[in-house]
Amino acid sequence: MAQLPVNRLARAGVRSVAGRFVMRALRDIRELELFDRAMTLAAQAFTSILPVLIVAGSLRGSLNPEANSLVANNLGLDDRTADLVQQSMPQQVEGVTLTQVIAALLLIVAATSFARALERCFLRIWKTPKAGIRFAWRWVAGIVAIVIGLLVVVATRNIVRGTDAISVLEFILEAAIWSALWWIASWVVVNRSISLRALLPGSVLAGLGFAVATVVGRGYLPGALAASAEQFGVLGLAFSYIGWLFVLMSVLLIAVTIGRVIHLALIGQLWSRSGEAAEARTSTHRGLP
Repeated sequence: MAQLPVNRLARAGVRSVAGRFVMRALRDIRELELFDRAMTLAAQAFTSILPVLIVAGSLRGSLNPEANSLVANNLGLDDRTADLVQQSMPQQVEGVTLTQVIAALLLIVAATSFARALERCFLRIWKTPKAGIRFAWRWVAGIVAIVIGLLVVVATRNIVRGTDAISVLEFILEAAIWSALWWIASWVVVNRSISLRALLPGSVLAGLGFAVATVVGRGYLPGALAASAEQFGVLGLAFSYIGWLFVLMSVLLIAVTIGRVIHLALIGQLWSRSGEAAEARTSTHRGLP
C-alpha cells in the first residue's frame, strides 16, 4: 500500500519537465553510490593532495618566514589550535637538494591516486569507457592543475579578503576559480572523451558549491578543528579534515551529476534510460566545437 503513493508521485513527476529533471537527477545520484565514492575521494585527497600542499607550504615558508601561519590564517583558527597545526607541519627546509626534488616529484606521482579515483567517479557519472594506460600522463596533469588551482584560491583570499564589500567579490572570484579548476581538471582526467561544453554546467555548479562551502566552513570549521584538537590532538585534526573533505567531495559529485542531467536536457535526452545516444554524441567531440 505504501508503494502506491510513490508510484503515483513518480507518474505525476514525469509529466512535467521540472519533474523529469528532478527524478533523473535523484536517480543518477542514487546509482552513483554517493557515500562510498565521496568517502573514497576524501580519503584519497587527504593522503594525496594534502601532502603536496604541505610540501609546497614548507618550501614557501623557507622562502618567506612570515608565511608560516598561512594555513591557520586561511582556516581562522585560534592561537592554540594554530600552534598545534603548525607543529604538525614539516619544519622549514634550509636549502633544496637533489634528493628533495626527486622526493617531491615522487610525491606528485604518488598523488595521482586521487586523479585515478576522480577519473573512476567521472567515468561512472558519464558512463564512458576507461582510457588505456598510455594516457596515464593525464593523472599527473590533473593533479598539477588541481594543486595550482588551490594555490590560486588561497592567493586570491589573501589579496581580496578585508571588508564586507570585498567579501562579495571574493565569493565571485572563488566560484569562478573553482569552476575553471574543475572544468579543466575533469576534462583532463577523462582524457578529453567528454566535450568541454558538456562538462561546463557541472563545473559551474561545483564552483558555486565550493564557494558556498567555503562560506559555511569559515563559520563551522575553526570550532570543529579546535574541539577535535582539544580532545584528540593531531589525530582529531585529521578526523575533522577528512570529514570536511567528504562534504566537499559530495558537493563535487552531486554537482557533476546534476550538470550531466542539465546537458542531457539541453540535447533532448533527459529521460533516456542510459543516455547512450547522448554519450556517443558527446564522446565524438574533443573540446568546444
